[in-house]
Amino acid sequence: MNPNDPEPSSRGVYDVEAEGGPGFRPVEPLEPTAAEPGWDDDGLDGHDDGYGRFGRDDEYVAMRPPTRGGPRLMVVFGLVMAVILLVVAGFGVWASRQIDPSGEPGPSVGDVEVPTGSSTDAIADLLAENQVVTSAMLFRYYAGWKNVGPWKAGVYTDFQQDMSFDEAISVLDDGPIPPQTKVVRVVEGRRLVDALESIHEQMPNISVEQLNAALASGEVTSKYKTAANVENWEGFLFPDSYQFAEDATATTVLQTMATKMDEVLDELRYDKAETLQGRSAYDLMKTASLVEKEAGQPEDERGKVARVIYNRLDVDEPLGIDAALLYGLGRSAGELTQTDLETDTPYSNRTKPGLPPTPIALPGRASLQAAIEPPAGDWKYYVLVSKDPSSHLFTASYKEFQTAKADAQARGVF
Repeated sequence: MNPNDPEPSSRGVYDVEAEGGPGFRPVEPLEPTAAEPGWDDDGLDGHDDGYGRFGRDDEYVAMRPPTRGGPRLMVVFGLVMAVILLVVAGFGVWASRQIDPSGEPGPSVGDVEVPTGSSTDAIADLLAENQVVTSAMLFRYYAGWKNVGPWKAGVYTDFQQDMSFDEAISVLDDGPIPPQTKVVRVVEGRRLVDALESIHEQMPNISVEQLNAALASGEVTSKYKTAANVENWEGFLFPDSYQFAEDATATTVLQTMATKMDEVLDELRYDKAETLQGRSAYDLMKTASLVEKEAGQPEDERGKVARVIYNRLDVDEPLGIDAALLYGLGRSAGELTQTDLETDTPYSNRTKPGLPPTPIALPGRASLQAAIEPPAGDWKYYVLVSKDPSSHLFTASYKEFQTAKADAQARGVF
């Protein structure tokens, strides 16, 4: 440094390109402005490192010493989340079972009338009251989530107990029965003669004579009846609820029922009966009619009754089914007297082995399915052991059968 150079100042810069050679050049101080907090009047704060004062005191923050609170909080948070997830999962399982109950829907609930102006909430309550769905509240939310409805007012006839929400919605989407329409219900297990009488009662403009004439005319057809090559129409009309115009003819009504039976039998693969069961479709229909009359309330009894029938047929043993004897006597129910038992008819299956010559009633879908898909088992006997609800004991032992029969008689079951 040149000794003639001015004394270095805290307000200067070293200029390497200055005239006369490099040197320290003073810089004029800036005009002071309004002092900012933490700064002194020369524009610098109160900390000095030899060239100036800098840094704000208030920029320094006192830090707390580390603690173990963080990990504990995370553990608590994890436990809370686990509980929430368990509750949500449990609710999900419950809701799923309400939305789609296990098993098939239950019996028909009959007519359900949706009043004019009914909201989705009101319809949900109506379905829950009739046991169509298990939860009105959940059905409301489900309908909103699916964005379905609104639905028409009127009478609905196809609801069943314990339907899935989607099945109930499908019935509602199909709409109520049209006005000027007659609903005809034929109950499962009715004899043909009783079914025709029931149709007449529900449609007085069609007489029983007209119905019999339509069946005899050849105008009503059934492919399974044609395949069986029989004259008798017993068992070939499907028992169900139907909608007919009030001016429908006897032929229209009966053909609708015969066509429905053909469709159900096709769905159950009765066209492959020989392959599946080694018996004709007509023999399976006879079996199904016996099942319809004999089975109790437990759903698995239908298949067991069918298996008892097949086990007896396989060893050429008489079936001994009283419902068949009653049919041969022209009755649908009642006690059998000694005279009844001694009366010989083609349906006297206490003495005649094999199936009866015709079905003895109109079987429903469940009995038809039991006849073509019976469970495996060695049962050869069954006896009524309870009337309310109706249920039977099934056994392969004649001794056990006799003991159970005596006990049921002693208790007044029959």
